[in-house]
Formats: sequence, structure tokens, C-alpha cells
Amino acid sequence: MSDPMAYLLRFIEAYSGQDGVRVFRLLLESNKELSYSDIIAETGLDEQTVRRVLYELNELGLVAYRRVQAPEEGRFIYYWSVNSVGINQALLNRKRLALEKLRARLEYELSTVFFVCPEDGLRLSFDEALEHDFRCPKCSSILLQEDRNPYLTPLRNLVEKLSSEVENERRAISS
Repeated sequence: MSDPMAYLLRFIEAYSGQDGVRVFRLLLESNKELSYSDIIAETGLDEQTVRRVLYELNELGLVAYRRVQAPEEGRFIYYWSVNSVGINQALLNRKRLALEKLRARLEYELSTVFFVCPEDGLRLSFDEALEHDFRCPKCSSILLQEDRNPYLTPLRNLVEKLSSEVENERRAISS
């Protein structure tokens, strides 16, 4: 995805749902610190939901808070804002995790021989095919050894591209 903000909002939605997106957008667009009560008033969400979402976003490093003691009551008031430095780090961490998974998948694809059913396309590892006497467990067709090249080339390209992106972003954040 080329638009970093769209990627970030999809990431937030996957992690915290639409409520998370609403709270994050509010903090981003307000361009200032907001208290729980400000966020509740602006979003219409209940207090428990706002607290949950803010803690989730804070755990990801996307928002930060400042704690101030109210002089008249002695209780603490939390002011929340977008953590612009944390956003870059959170996205980089997400890409690193995806890269690790893709590398593991590439290693699995390289180290495993697969067999495929010509009738229904079921794909089995060598061990799974051996368990079924090289016959499809669904239709009993004879399994054929799969040509891995159609899978390996795009997977290798994706790993290389993401690896390069991660390294470039890591350097940009470090400098």
C-alpha cells in the first residue's frame, strides 16, 4: 500500500476497530492534547471504550499521554496526543513482523516438497502425501509433484522488497 496514512488507519482498525480509528483521527486532526472528557464529547463513545482504545493505541506507540494533577481535586487528568515518532516505529515493527513471517514461509517453501491433486488442487507436503499413499484424501486421485517455481519467485521478490523497505526505514528513523 503506497499511502502510509491509509495503511496506518487499516492497521489501527485491525487492532482497535472503528472506535480506534475515530479516536486516532480526532487526536490527529485536533493537533493538540485532549483529555478523556474531550475525546468522549467529540466522539460520542462511552468512557470505557475511550479508555480501552487509548490504552491499545498507547501500547502500539501511536499515542502518548501527559499526566497532570488537578489542583482542586488532587486527581490526575490525562492529556492525550498523537505520538508522531512512535507512528514510524510502530509501522516499522509491523513491517519487520511481516518480513519475519514471509522469510519463514519462503524457508518452508524451499525446504518442503509438495504434491498437488490435479482434480481439486489440494496441496500436500511430502509427509502428508506419504500418509495418504500419494492419493488425494478428498477424491483419491493420484497426487503429482508440484512445480514450486511459480510460488518461489514472487515470494522471493516480496521478501527482497520488504527487506529493503525495512532497512531504509530503520536508517531513516535512526538518523
